[in-house]
Amino acid sequence: MTINTTMITSRTSLPDALFQIEAHQSTSPAQWYRKDGEYVPLTYAHLVQRIRHVASGLITSGIKHGDRVAILMENRPEWAVIDYAILSIGAVTVPLYCSYRPQDMAYVLNDSGAVAVFTSGGKLLRDLLLAARECPHVKAIYSIDKASNGEVLHHMQELEAGEVATEQLAERLARVNRDTLATLVYTSGTTANPKGVMLTHGNILTNLESVPAVITDINLGDKMLSFLPLAHALERTGSHFLPYSFGISVAFAERPDTVAKNLVEASPTIMIAVPRMLEVVRSRILGQVATQSPLKRKLFHTFLKLSRQETRGPISSILYRLLDKLVGEKIRQRFGGRLRIMISGGAPLNVEVAEFFEALNLPVIEGYGLSESAPLLAVNPMHDRRIGSVGLAAKGVEIRIEEDGEIIARGANIMPGYWKQKKATKEALIDGWLHTGDIGHIDEDGYLYITDRKKDIIVNSGGENIAPQRIEILLDDDAQIEQALVYGDQKPYLVALIIPNEEACMAWAHEQGLPETDWEHVCTSDILKKALQTKINTILKPLNPFEQVRRIILLPHPFTIEEGLLTPTMKIKRRKVYEKYHDALELLYN
Repeated sequence: MTINTTMITSRTSLPDALFQIEAHQSTSPAQWYRKDGEYVPLTYAHLVQRIRHVASGLITSGIKHGDRVAILMENRPEWAVIDYAILSIGAVTVPLYCSYRPQDMAYVLNDSGAVAVFTSGGKLLRDLLLAARECPHVKAIYSIDKASNGEVLHHMQELEAGEVATEQLAERLARVNRDTLATLVYTSGTTANPKGVMLTHGNILTNLESVPAVITDINLGDKMLSFLPLAHALERTGSHFLPYSFGISVAFAERPDTVAKNLVEASPTIMIAVPRMLEVVRSRILGQVATQSPLKRKLFHTFLKLSRQETRGPISSILYRLLDKLVGEKIRQRFGGRLRIMISGGAPLNVEVAEFFEALNLPVIEGYGLSESAPLLAVNPMHDRRIGSVGLAAKGVEIRIEEDGEIIARGANIMPGYWKQKKATKEALIDGWLHTGDIGHIDEDGYLYITDRKKDIIVNSGGENIAPQRIEILLDDDAQIEQALVYGDQKPYLVALIIPNEEACMAWAHEQGLPETDWEHVCTSDILKKALQTKINTILKPLNPFEQVRRIILLPHPFTIEEGLLTPTMKIKRRKVYEKYHDALELLYN
């Protein structure tokens, strides 16, 4: 059954959108949680009932219209209960990343002036209690998994235990409209302290109003899998507000490291992803293929070749259908067997990666935006995807390219500004236009293409301007390269940190007849370094001489969030990596 997607335009707030859905399909699944090894549904009626109870408890506890309330929690059903309860009484949700250290939590809590925090338990609660010592504004911490101690720490059940304050809830909700502040989304940032992006209910609803033009066949059977951090604007709008505003359901991954297993168990139809995740999945598939027999490798690559052909003859059509059963279907089963749409954002997606999943009949809708735009600015419509672009301007959004190539945008989805940061707001919003800091161009059909980050451009000692992401995308596309980071500002030539793909390179080492040894030894060997440098020279040969990577350093393990080299959304903190490996990189110029 196809859902009526036109209703979203008449909604006055985010809770209003959810409550209207529940009024029409109260018995439909809204959420799925794991119990005894399988996913069990929770209905829209159950979800809304819990929201009303928690919202009533918040009112009783003294939470006022405009108060900030934080959430520090893994992706789980309670996230929606708490978020919508906060929003329905006119308060402001402040999501915290689970990867935050106590000092990071304290900074955001103090900057936002949060008066209460919700968390789950375990390490998150322990770290939060440490952070709260430095946060005089925080009067209450509500835990889901740990009993209260009767002082600052309370159990969430205390909020749900009372009666629903129907009249007070109605009064509070009536005060919430599109101009009401809904959330402070703290940008993950790569250098300074994060800034609180102020987003209203209308900012986010404007994003949701773009959905019908992008995905025209949303239906009641659609299910999403939520696993990216809900503190991030992309996941929160895409896997949180979107499904509850259109009446589809959400399943929650147990942990980030169980996503592969949970995909099979939950069988989602729609999934939000970031380019890094898709790159890793593709790299692992290619790495596994590299370890298989010559016949299986040939079948796999023949399947990809036939998949990319626009027209096929009678024989190739039969062969394609056979190989799709033998190869394509097995890979799609890893994604649950029902996945029909992946939505990618957060960074430019490599064309080769997009084409790879397209060939597997797992199409990727690439979009583009920032937290400051709630987050959508542009997106490819499902019926007319242009691989390599980030699509057309979203509904209600105007996009323009400045003389220096910077993308600027304006519309009802653009933030009012940064929380308590007038100077940063003036720098980002000029005459109503959001200056994105990204470089791009728009083709004759209106499709936007991202080419680089304005602030990441390398200027070598010869005065040449070099876009490092252009080079890194080419290198990351190779099956033997997991990650690449180019270095060379004010230097005579470029060098790079290269993290090889362990599976693919170990398979290569076996084929070369190298002595059996562990990955650390293979990765640090001169023979692998020489082979990869030769491959890099070939990959980059079509580029300008000043865009060639002359020397490399091999690292055995990928950059991680834990060591502070990736943001929570898996973007490389370029300057942090440069700082950590500065001496080694400088030695490459001796």
